[in-house]
Amino acid sequence: MDKNPVVDGTLDQIEQIKDAAGVFRKNVAGLVKDMNVSTEGWRFNVESHENGVIVDVAIKLLIKKK
Repeated sequence: MDKNPVVDGTLDQIEQIKDAAGVFRKNVAGLVKDMNVSTEGWRFNVESHENGVIVDVAIKLLIKKK
């Protein structure tokens, strides 16, 4: 099976994607200042597509009162 350079390049960027998820959590926390926001989990999936690559990123946030 041939390697897909787009998929390989995306997989090489996992740390940057994790960092972006952290920035997203901080931005949400800024919107709900009277609440605590913590990350309960996240998912990262890469699928090859005829026109490139599909990246599916999901983050679960727990938002609760301080």
